[in-house]
Amino acid sequence: MSTETELGPLVRRWGLPVKQLPSATAGLDELKPFVTAILKEALPFIDPAAPRNPPSEAKKLWKSKGSKSGPESTAKIDVLERVISVKELQAVASKHGIKSKFDEETWAVRLSVHEDAAKKGTASWDEFEHSFRLEHGQTEMDFTPNVIGANEAQRWDCAGLEVEEFGQSWDRFSLVVEEMRHKVGRPILKDRTFPVLQLSCAVKEGTGAPEFVIVSIPVPDYATSDKANLSKEKDAQIAFYVSIERIRKLSDGKIEWLLGTASDAAGVLPLWIQDKALISIVWKDVPLFLGWIASERNKTGAKTSSAPPAAGEDAKGEAEQTPQVTTGVTAEPTPAVSEGAAPETGKTAEEPKGEAVAEGTEGNAKA
Repeated sequence: MSTETELGPLVRRWGLPVKQLPSATAGLDELKPFVTAILKEALPFIDPAAPRNPPSEAKKLWKSKGSKSGPESTAKIDVLERVISVKELQAVASKHGIKSKFDEETWAVRLSVHEDAAKKGTASWDEFEHSFRLEHGQTEMDFTPNVIGANEAQRWDCAGLEVEEFGQSWDRFSLVVEEMRHKVGRPILKDRTFPVLQLSCAVKEGTGAPEFVIVSIPVPDYATSDKANLSKEKDAQIAFYVSIERIRKLSDGKIEWLLGTASDAAGVLPLWIQDKALISIVWKDVPLFLGWIASERNKTGAKTSSAPPAAGEDAKGEAEQTPQVTTGVTAEPTPAVSEGAAPETGKTAEEPKGEAVAEGTEGNAKA
């Protein structure tokens, strides 16, 4: 059983309000403690699902929900679940002065281990790194059918940032706000827009086995920011997802791909039904990605290359690779969040009950 001391206020489904983001001109003295706090929560939270040094109690936090397989993946995909109780969340909120509605936070995890090879059914390390560390937004839009818009709304300069956390040295940081728009059943159902703060970093070369992580945290009131775009579009319903993704090389040379996520589509469908659906579909991104990367290889006739950029070029290269997709539609902003409060995961009453049923059966691990 987890305790409130193991949980933190940042990597939660309730998200962060705009006012808690670093200032637009933040330097390393402001960014370092911020990203360190995120890693301090995210890394030990997700690690017991696939621990580096398995303790006897590790798996008790994450309950197995079986394994899945698909024709596009030669690896099986294990599915796990962890439920953070209302009592635990209330303890975290009380400790950190957060005001929010409280529902159980159900995390769905998928875990798969892949051969390091640019061939059908798997992918190479370079392909994983290129797709997820360097081009996360573009990749997600390319291989996920329901993603119809992506916009990097904000980026912080993390050049030179290094952090020691969870027994590792981390560098090559990226910190952005990404807006993603998902269709969930047009024309009857409203699109969902997910504004998230996205942190990525990698183990410093020469200090450990290759590894990188991507942490995504909701920013539900991002429509109040003058940098917002997709979050302000007409008829897009703001929704929530928090995720921790870890991709690393194992001692046998294989690639471990671990992702945990909790979400709320913010419609009228009860969360417990959404959570059941999430557990049933979280694994599907693996065959989707591997099928897509195989088709990309066929188009180019060569494997995707992601040789590490020269020092100081990460931010420039990643900025150039990020999709800038907009539709130019304006909309009403989300209400601002009061001091000391987390953005509320509000439900919209105007959606028909037919949408509630569909929300539980359509979409991907987010929508």
